[in-house]
Amino acid sequence: MLKEKKIIKVKINILPKPKGPFRLYEISKETDCKLSSNTDDIPIYNISPIEIAKKGELSFLENMKYFDSLRNCKASAVIVPEKTINKLKTSSILLASNNAYASYAKAMQKFYPINNNPKYYQDKKQIKIIENNTFIDNKVSFYNNVHIKKGTIIESFSTIGPNVIIGENCYISNNVNISNAIIGNHTIIQAGTIIGGDGFGYAPVEDKFIKIPQIGIVKIGENVEIGSNCTIDKGSLKYTEIENGVKIDNLVHIAHNVKIGENTVIAGQTGIAGSTSIGKNVMIGGQVGIAGHLNIGNQVKIGAQAGVTKSIENNISISGTPAVKLNDYLKQSILLNKMIKNK
Repeated sequence: MLKEKKIIKVKINILPKPKGPFRLYEISKETDCKLSSNTDDIPIYNISPIEIAKKGELSFLENMKYFDSLRNCKASAVIVPEKTINKLKTSSILLASNNAYASYAKAMQKFYPINNNPKYYQDKKQIKIIENNTFIDNKVSFYNNVHIKKGTIIESFSTIGPNVIIGENCYISNNVNISNAIIGNHTIIQAGTIIGGDGFGYAPVEDKFIKIPQIGIVKIGENVEIGSNCTIDKGSLKYTEIENGVKIDNLVHIAHNVKIGENTVIAGQTGIAGSTSIGKNVMIGGQVGIAGHLNIGNQVKIGAQAGVTKSIENNISISGTPAVKLNDYLKQSILLNKMIKNK
């Protein structure tokens, strides 16, 4: 019989703990920011996304799409581009930067130092809970903070952890690498897939790029199937999320902070860039490319090889590059063929 206390401990430890707290003046100096006003040297305990940040936390804002979020922001301080500081209305203290993304990267490295030492992941107080009636091949490797629930099968040469909870009656094929993830019941993950690796986060500084620590996780629902050789990046701060019933073909890449709604199907060689939200019951053809920070509505159909650069409303079918409504795409094709023949 498993002790509930141990299970709770695994869940608590699945997100990394920040260093600190650090004083606001110290953060502003090390991130090359200017404080918007004279203020007390308050302590900052963590960094969070602007929509959920709370008092005592630092947040970050650069994309003009999200500037309205500042009005309801509860963060103690927010890093913003210096050129926008006089346009923003917020109760948060503003840290103005000539390179806001780089300042955010430096702040992240302060709270979450990058540690490439393998011993860092092999905690002496290793927590590994494997319930009854599981099949774990003897060539499976485990890291810290792992909970495998009953009825789950994990095939040879797969690596699980750190920070993984796998639900009941799941099937994990050969050579799968899962870290920083919560996986729901009855989910299938095929061979060669990697879940929970770092997202593609780099900030330009002069003639080079500096790495932004990726500290989130992947949340995968129930009855999900993920094909072979897919990659699903963990969230940069919180979650990359795959909801119940999603089916993903082989060779699909899902970037950090993406959300995919229930019962969506995605064909092979599709790539979805960071922070894009895909609705429910969406059908995405093969070799589709979807840009970042978009909202794709429910019941949308996207034709093969489409290049999606704008958000899409519910119940629309699109195709082409750049993607347009399907009827417009077909008309364009007909007119183009007529133009060629009339030459």
